[in-house]
Amino acid sequence: MKVIRVLIGLWLTFGASLVLQAQKEARAFTIQEAQEYASQNSYTVLDKVLDYEKARKTIKETAALGLPQISASFGYSYNAQIPEQPIPAQFFDPSAPEGSFTTVAFGVAHQNQGQIQVSQLLLDGSYFVALQATRVVKETKRLEKEEAEIEARKNVAQAYYGALVSMRTKEILENNLQILEENFEETSKLFENGFVEDQDVSQLELLVNNLRNNLNQANRQVSLALQLLKFNMGIDLQEEIILSSGLEEILAPIKLDATLVAEDFTLDQHITYKTLLTQEKGARLQLANERAKYFPTLGGFVNHSQSNFANDFADAFSFNTYWIPGTTIGASLNWNIFTGLGRQAKVQKAKIDLDRIQIAKQATESQLQLQYQQALSDYNFAMDNLNNQMRNRGLSERILVKTLRKYQEGISSSLELTQAENQYLESERNYINALLNLLNAREALEYALGKY
Repeated sequence: MKVIRVLIGLWLTFGASLVLQAQKEARAFTIQEAQEYASQNSYTVLDKVLDYEKARKTIKETAALGLPQISASFGYSYNAQIPEQPIPAQFFDPSAPEGSFTTVAFGVAHQNQGQIQVSQLLLDGSYFVALQATRVVKETKRLEKEEAEIEARKNVAQAYYGALVSMRTKEILENNLQILEENFEETSKLFENGFVEDQDVSQLELLVNNLRNNLNQANRQVSLALQLLKFNMGIDLQEEIILSSGLEEILAPIKLDATLVAEDFTLDQHITYKTLLTQEKGARLQLANERAKYFPTLGGFVNHSQSNFANDFADAFSFNTYWIPGTTIGASLNWNIFTGLGRQAKVQKAKIDLDRIQIAKQATESQLQLQYQQALSDYNFAMDNLNNQMRNRGLSERILVKTLRKYQEGISSSLELTQAENQYLESERNYINALLNLLNAREALEYALGKY
């Protein structure tokens, strides 16, 4: 018996330690902390960070083409059967018949050669254009990383708002369910004593059952909203997090801040426009690169080799023997004078790509202007709608309180109470949706202004 008690005690201690560990692992995030975390750890941002690092390495790779290139090689060959060449026999024997030949082997059994070559690019217009292009690529990747960070912050903000709204909906349903369950119990007792009709009890029971079903759905929505938030943040879905920012806390500065709608729209602040400007630079450099191919390229080289020949394998790798040296210094000029009009076609294609980028830039300017006007209109409407829904919520709450009091006094019917309850829940849903729309509208307006 004593052993069982000890085991139970150990089990309870172990279970308590697991609970404490789970509580310690749960991390709290304000909305700003969640956005900052996502800007560094979301899956899309991590991918763009690696892409940016790859672009930096590409710059080094391209720059290395203009630095001296050094290569070395060593080769060994064994002539198992040395080829022979025919020689007139009279070279070796003057008494040999006229027209007779003898064969002589030219070569040795073992041969090896070590070689080192140094080359240097001296003149190539495409190389210098490529160096500039790699910097543009790096800037493009940096902007893509910045855009991914902006998207991560925006997505996290929307997911954070959605989670808070789900929690608020759950809280409202819990409070209403508690009040209705109490009234249902009181009405049931009154029915048992013959003071109310069966219809009143059934009406309240129907309302309670609907609220319980809505509450179950709200619990599932909270769980899904938190999962979506963790995914956008780049956090493991099994990890527990706590949202330390509340809806009213987030909403308060928005209600007091009127500067956002008064800010002027500037294209240069928007990440999409900055990315297009960088793409235009890249298109110009591509055109310059194709034109640079009309000019020749010049390169220089130095080649030095040491060769050794031996009939015996033991002497083939001996450094006591004489290794025959050979050194060559030179330069090469390459010029593709005519390429069948293919080069001209490539230049024209690069010019078309530049024209397309410029057209896209003009279209984007108009599109971003339109996007700003739409976001500003949506924000103003969302603010007005929120104020209207706040008033409606207050009115429906007062109507519900009065109807509930009348019902408890026997003046109002259960049907009127049900209608007042449904009206109140509808006004709460409208208010929460208006609140969520305002928060999302503000995010859209800040994005349109390039405030991220």
